[in-house]
Amino acid sequence: MAMSFDSGASPSVSLRALAQTDLRSHAYGWGFAWYPDQSNAALLVKDATSLGENAMTKLLREWDRFHSTLFVCHLRGAARALQEQDTHPFKRVLGRREWVLAHNGDLEAPDGDLGAVLSLGEDPAFEPMGRTDSEHAFCWLLQNVRGLGARSLAEVGWETLHGWFKTLDNLGTANFLLTDGRDLAVYSDETRYNVLHWARLVPPNVPPKLVTDDLEVDLDDARDRARTLVIFSTLPLSDGGDWRPMNPGQLVVVRQGAFVFDSDAEQQLMVPPLQTTPEHPKPDRVPASRTPSVSLERFDSPAMPVSAVAVSPETSGTLQGLGCEHHYAQVDGIGRLLSIVHETLYSYARPVEKSFHLYRLKPVHDRWQDLLDFTLEISVEGVRRPYEDVFGNAVLRADVERPYQALSVIARSLVRVRHQPPDDLHSPHRRFSIPLVWMPWQRQMMSPYLLPPELPETELVELTEFAMSFVERQDYDLVQTLIDMNTTIYRDFKYLSGSTTIATTPFQVFRRRTGVCQDFANLFICLARLLGVPARYRVGYIFTGADYENRMQSEASHAWAELYLPWNGWQGFDPTNGCLVGTDHVRVAAGRNYMDATPTSGTIYKGGGAERLSVKVRVEEVAEGGQREAVREQSAPSFANPAATDPSPIGSLEPQ
Repeated sequence: MAMSFDSGASPSVSLRALAQTDLRSHAYGWGFAWYPDQSNAALLVKDATSLGENAMTKLLREWDRFHSTLFVCHLRGAARALQEQDTHPFKRVLGRREWVLAHNGDLEAPDGDLGAVLSLGEDPAFEPMGRTDSEHAFCWLLQNVRGLGARSLAEVGWETLHGWFKTLDNLGTANFLLTDGRDLAVYSDETRYNVLHWARLVPPNVPPKLVTDDLEVDLDDARDRARTLVIFSTLPLSDGGDWRPMNPGQLVVVRQGAFVFDSDAEQQLMVPPLQTTPEHPKPDRVPASRTPSVSLERFDSPAMPVSAVAVSPETSGTLQGLGCEHHYAQVDGIGRLLSIVHETLYSYARPVEKSFHLYRLKPVHDRWQDLLDFTLEISVEGVRRPYEDVFGNAVLRADVERPYQALSVIARSLVRVRHQPPDDLHSPHRRFSIPLVWMPWQRQMMSPYLLPPELPETELVELTEFAMSFVERQDYDLVQTLIDMNTTIYRDFKYLSGSTTIATTPFQVFRRRTGVCQDFANLFICLARLLGVPARYRVGYIFTGADYENRMQSEASHAWAELYLPWNGWQGFDPTNGCLVGTDHVRVAAGRNYMDATPTSGTIYKGGGAERLSVKVRVEEVAEGGQREAVREQSAPSFANPAATDPSPIGSLEPQ
């Protein structure tokens, strides 16, 4: 069995077979390996002659330093000699890392001389201490790694590693777990001997205990329940979610709770393509078809989404796109022309006699987005003053001193969006890594976008651990870390309208794994700021088109995050849809958080009572020519008309 967590976890492990009896008729033989605090050194505890409970079995259950992202175990893994050097798993040092291997099966050479088939050379760097075929195969694998000049699994190349496992499999039966402390390679025997099964458990649905007749893994610690876990085992553990068998001869590589490689996938990118068959219905958010990640068709399902992980050096290079390719491909050279109608209707139990309002409904006009026309229709007159706020947003202040019991605000915009995300988001000059280093004046300028929300320190610590899990998984690469976070929120968090409020914190979203676009943007912003990356909140609209399953996103204002990259400026990330912001997104207002960019806010000073709010947004792609005049004719006076005012009370939150 092997477990890969996205962050450090401390499961309590009980060997039930030993606890059920004080004396067994034969020795059990077991071993556990893990990497404390994600170090390169593995701790290995094993006992070839266990007959009942002892100090080492209690250690697995009670030791408070049992903390790692990676665990490998082998039960009933002692050879007939009942010696510790012949008991799984085994470990060796290569490239300043301790490697661990566990093997389930038997290898035999045709002539009985395994050393001749799996030669270790005249002066081997690695020699088996015991007499098992498994340890000899381990030394042979490490000898091959050393021969390539590699110092980690990723440097070997997954196809090369797969070929080595197939060579071993031809000598008998072979289920292998091999790790260098960073990546976990799992190989399934071609004859389906003791079939390996897998499950991916995503919070908040991680069960408190995973159980077989021999073993119990207790995950009831509150922090462990917030971890994403990928687990492999020859015997599926009960209460462990949807267990699935591996295919014969399949190699899968996992890194910190996310899949890196699958030998049975048709393409080795980074995020599994979404299935559209009846067995695998399309999720209700936009597929991130161009987000770089490992393609894992056989490992993808609605119940078990797969996170993004950086590719290995053998497949890395220019990132092949970063989001929503099926939409961008439709856009011609001049961009996408979009018509937006945003209708808001307020009604009150009693007349409102005096109120003050702020509106941020006018789309941005800059080099990436042309605002061709904008008009505003307001049903109540008042005094208004347009201005630009400190964040550069176009704001309209309205003071209303005449009674009204109903108020409608209709904003109409015609926008051409020309911005498309780059094919390679990396800096063309050098590799940026985390932590980012800022000059003092830069940090001063960016300070409003670097402060995380005011949450209890314990919650910020847990969110920091979650953010660092992406950093470690991506080898501290800045761009890959941000893409991984963006994709993981899209795949592992459920879009559920009405599940949160404006007061919902990023930590609550992290624990519940549900929310709407506002919540996913807030969580992404919080994680980025904890990593020292400036991030701001962006409100706008999204064109869902025919390819978006979740049309609710376009029926109200949409929210996403923008991060400041030193070589690129502000770059939009849409964690709700797992893609980078492009020609589907219309930018309106930005700020530190929602309150800085809310479309409507204000205060009722007198009257009003109970309020009812309805919002409707229509975003449509239109043909060039003649549309601008049509929009202008249907619209009421624009900002330039002092007779048109647009009040809306504070707290009237439009659905996100």
